[in-house]
Order: sequence, then C-alpha cells, then structure tokens
Amino acid sequence: MPPLHPMPPSPGGGVERLVDILLRANDDASEPLDITVFSRFDERAKAAAEGYRHTKFVWLNTTRSEPLSNQLEYKIRKKFGRRLHKRYDYLRALKLSLRYAEADGKFDIILLENCFEFARDIWKLTGKMPYLHAHNRFFGAGHAGAKRDFDCIEKYIFVSEYLRSAAVRAGVDEARTVILRDCVDMSLFNAANYADMRVEKRAKYGLSDDDILVVFVGRLIPEKGAIELIKAIDQSEYSKSKLKLLLVGSAEYGEDIRDEYRELLENAAPEGRVIFIGSVKPTSTARFLARADIAVVPSVWEEPAGLPVLEAMAIGLPLIVSDSGGIGEYTEEYAKTDGCVTVKRGLGFVTSIAEAIDRFAERLHSDRGWAGEIAAAARGCAEKYDSAGYYGEFVNIISGGKD
Repeated sequence: MPPLHPMPPSPGGGVERLVDILLRANDDASEPLDITVFSRFDERAKAAAEGYRHTKFVWLNTTRSEPLSNQLEYKIRKKFGRRLHKRYDYLRALKLSLRYAEADGKFDIILLENCFEFARDIWKLTGKMPYLHAHNRFFGAGHAGAKRDFDCIEKYIFVSEYLRSAAVRAGVDEARTVILRDCVDMSLFNAANYADMRVEKRAKYGLSDDDILVVFVGRLIPEKGAIELIKAIDQSEYSKSKLKLLLVGSAEYGEDIRDEYRELLENAAPEGRVIFIGSVKPTSTARFLARADIAVVPSVWEEPAGLPVLEAMAIGLPLIVSDSGGIGEYTEEYAKTDGCVTVKRGLGFVTSIAEAIDRFAERLHSDRGWAGEIAAAARGCAEKYDSAGYYGEFVNIISGGKD
C-alpha cells in the first residue's frame, strides 16, 4: 500500500478508495480471495478494518518523519544511483512484517500499490517478483535509478494507456503490462440520493436555485490547477453575483493545511465568490458534487487517470477538463456530447476555462431541461466504469488474464 495514507481509507486518497472498492467486492464474491493488506497504522483505520470478512490488516507502526540514519542512507544511495524514496521507514517496517507473514505461508501474489521503489527489496526478501498497480509515474525525470529495477516487476497494471505508453517508452517491457482503468461507485455517486437536501445545503452557502455553483474536487496543490480555476472564475463574464466556486480538498488528505499555496488561492479568490470546504471524508465527496452545477478538472500536469472526472460524470454534471495525460481516455464518450469540454493548456488556458464556464452557465440558465439531459448522458458514459465490474477485471488480471 502507499505508505502516506492508511487503509481502510479513513482520511481519503484516490488510490486507497480504489483499493477499498476491491476489498469490499471481495467480501461479496462467491469465491473470495484471501487478502492481506499492509498499512500504515491509524486508529480510525484500525476501527474500520473490523468490518472486512476476507481481508487481514497488518499494521506498520511508522511515522512520516524519518530518523537521521534513514535520511543519510537515502542521500548515499541517491548519490550512487540507487533511488531510495523518503518512505524508507515504511519499507523497513514492511520488510519486517513480511518476514513474519511469509513464515506463516507464502503469498501467491504480492501487489504494490504504487511504491515501485520497494520492488527490488521485496523480491530479494521473498524470492517473488511483485505486481505493480501503477497510478502515477515511477520513471523518467526525478526517478534516478528506476530503470535498472524495471525487471523486478512480474506484471505492471496501469490506470491508462497514456501511463502505459509512457512507461514502455521509458523501457518497461510491454509484454508485462495490462490496463485496469479506475472505477466509480455508481450507487454512491448518484445525485438522486442527495436531491432532497440540495436546496437546503446550497442555502447554507447563501446560494439560490438561480445561482451557478462550480465545483473543484482534489488536492490543493499547484499541479491540480486550482489557482487557474480561481482566475477563470474572476475572469468570467457571467453574472458575478450568480457564479460561485466550491473548492473541496486540502493539500493533504484528511488534513486541513494552510500552506503558501492555500494563501495564494485565498488572496486570488474574488471576494464572496469562492468557498473553501477543506478536506472531507471519501464518502462525502458525492454530496458536495451533487450540490454543484458544473465540475471542472483543470489539471496542469500530466494527470495519469481520471478519478475526479468519473465521479463528476456519475453525478451527472457538465464537465470541463484540461487536455491532461490520461483524462481524455475517460471522457472520450462524454466529449462527444455538448456536456463535456476539453480545454487546451498553455497560452490562454485560464481564458478558455472562463469561456467554457460561461457557456455552460448560460445554457443552464436559459434551458432548464438541459441539465437533466446532460445528467443522463454523463451517467450513461460513466456506467462502463462502474465499480461493479472493477473487481472482476482485477481478478482476471492477477489470475493470468489480460485486458
């Protein structure tokens, strides 16, 4: 598991939420897998773990801070070409726990969720090459020494063709790769579940039924494009008093952090038009999306996949996305309708977002029936990514099938 966030996903995290979908589906399977999850210790996660029938949780007692000896070893290995991530404290605890677990009986498959830098150590310890479920880049610039470890992975599971192609170009053996696209829980992300509270919750923010609420869901870090979206709201020519922005998220999952970037966002926000919600529980994301009228995913970096995109589509919102990484693979069908706009990054990016928001806002205001039509189209496009089929695809992959 990724070492920064515990399982079950008490503080949140996209990767953790996807893994949780697998674990819950496994509990309901007719022939469930015996799964052991190694997770950073967290009191809330430990309490939540009692609800799983076919998953054993092994808690790793680590901290986010590193001992001086770990920091020194990291610097030495980095200097001599062997990349060692800051998460070395987690790796050391994981290796210790694996020794005891392996003594009880060999695992058939060891699956790393990201954490590519652990692969060689895990292979040496267990004699078994792990699988890697890659949600982000682990190769290229900033990943010195990674290429020499490419052959330490039995199979690579990528979340998009974009990410797989980039990895193959970097030297990963294509024959070892498959794609398992992200999924969305269509039953949770269903606006009908929250319709009776929409007016009340919008009123909490001083919004009337005529107001247009734009929503951003994600970490408040530069790569996600929140500052560009705030500037677009400020540039918008739609009625200033009627257009508001809801920012759902923080710099870290489960923590409301006020850092320099958060201050930059607050200073750039037009007065009275931007609402900062902070970090919310994973299950609350759907509620906030259901209160909005338009969703924007303005990523400025190369987004590996499109989980926020799927969630907005499942709720049924008009959607504005950047031409980032693997996002287009997830919006391909929705982009054929007039409910999804892809905005090119670079010169004029902010202005293009503002113009797209204005077009959607005007359409929503002038054509009351359009929102319902687009909601149906959006959910229809999201259906192919329903979590109901995710578990089956996963089992097929780890049992030897290919996508």
